Amino acid sequence: MTASFDFTLARPAEEQAALLAALERFGEKRKLLPPLRYRLGLVVDELISNCIAHGTVPGLDTTIRVFITDLEDKVVIEIIDTGPRFDPSTHPISRCPEKGPAAIGGMGLCLVRNLAADFVYTRGQSSNHLRITLAKASQEPECNSRK
Repeated sequence: MTASFDFTLARPAEEQAALLAALERFGEKRKLLPPLRYRLGLVVDELISNCIAHGTVPGLDTTIRVFITDLEDKVVIEIIDTGPRFDPSTHPISRCPEKGPAAIGGMGLCLVRNLAADFVYTRGQSSNHLRITLAKASQEPECNSRK
């Protein structure tokens, strides 16, 4: 059975933790497997963090709406924000360097794009609309690193 989750952040920086807690409760209630709940939380957290860091303009109200639809074989994430135009699907992907530390910035979008089965951006009249699909059948292997 299909279910949905809808959360609007009127004060994004102050409400991000509440969003993530509510999203975790939704995942538990829907009996989503822990790896899928983790991917879902990670993707939403990264994208909301980007909206806050790069899409909020001092003195202007920014609203972010997160809408999740849990379907039989996938979870669809929709993030709609009133920030300036930004298409993360065309943003260059940072690569990890062969040697030395990785540069800060850009790695989160790379992670999100790799976790997503589908990643689509559109721009409405006054808002960005990002639609990400996570396939339920796609599960990451457990980390067995001893480091």
